[in-house]
Amino acid sequence: MNKKNDSLLGQKSVAKPLPWWQKRTFTISVALLGLITILAIMTINVAKFETHLATGDTVLLELAPIDPRGFMQGDYMTLNYALERDVFDQLNERLPENEYYIDASEGYVIVTLDENNVGKFSRLVDTKPDNVASNEIALHYRVRNNKLKLATNAFFFQEGHAEAFEMAEYGLFRVNDKGEPLLTDMVDGVFKVIEPEVKSVENEAIQSNPQG
Repeated sequence: MNKKNDSLLGQKSVAKPLPWWQKRTFTISVALLGLITILAIMTINVAKFETHLATGDTVLLELAPIDPRGFMQGDYMTLNYALERDVFDQLNERLPENEYYIDASEGYVIVTLDENNVGKFSRLVDTKPDNVASNEIALHYRVRNNKLKLATNAFFFQEGHAEAFEMAEYGLFRVNDKGEPLLTDMVDGVFKVIEPEVKSVENEAIQSNPQG
């Protein structure tokens, strides 16, 4: 082995250190931080949802007739509300020659609760009132592309329960302090919450094969 090779063997290999953002510990820390952030956001959202359900004011909104061909879609039903017609009628009276509201209008619709907690149209206001009557609730609405966004336009249910929910005439909502309605149940014409019977697998088997 010549002197040149001996000198090369005697040299120590010097590895270039990785930048701090490529180190494994940093990558793991970022991943953990991201996971913690996601869990925190989920926890906050769940807490808001539970608070909304527990403290929101109760109101029933009457469902409006819709195309029966699009009413039931397997495991959910599409929803329209009678209140929407009242809102548009009021907007047309306030702005008969101005179609700006069709694309970008929002505010609050004040509903008056009757003896069954059904919300009936009262008036429109631009901002949420600090105080409303004890039998009134303010609901936030938006109009986009000539469509009113007042509450959810769909109600999901367990597959096979469509027949029970065909009797629905009202949506039961909890309204928070921001005027946001959260749909909780469907209600029939005698103001009873619709709760489809849950049949056990065994009962369904007996009904489908009574001779067995």
